[in-house]
Amino acid sequence: MSTATQHTMMRTRSTESGAEEWRCPHCGRRLLLQWRPFEKVVLEPGDERVQHIGAKGGVGVGMVDVPSSPVALPEDQVRWLAENGISWNGDDAASPDH
Repeated sequence: MSTATQHTMMRTRSTESGAEEWRCPHCGRRLLLQWRPFEKVVLEPGDERVQHIGAKGGVGVGMVDVPSSPVALPEDQVRWLAENGISWNGDDAASPDH
């Protein structure tokens, strides 16, 4: 994927639950993001061949390289991730007492 082909997504609204809807004005991609616990729902895929980026409060999100298998982390970091709805070792992140 070429980094020269990027679309910048914009936050369009927040729901009562605190989830945020993000939209790409270039291709119509729409996401619903819940930050804690983290959940991403693709409402409209848009152009999946381009990199989509966005920013909120000075923090930007872009393309990241993800290893094929999880990197070993200390147990306290794995626990923190689970408490925030992020599965690190492939277990159920909704159950932070693993």
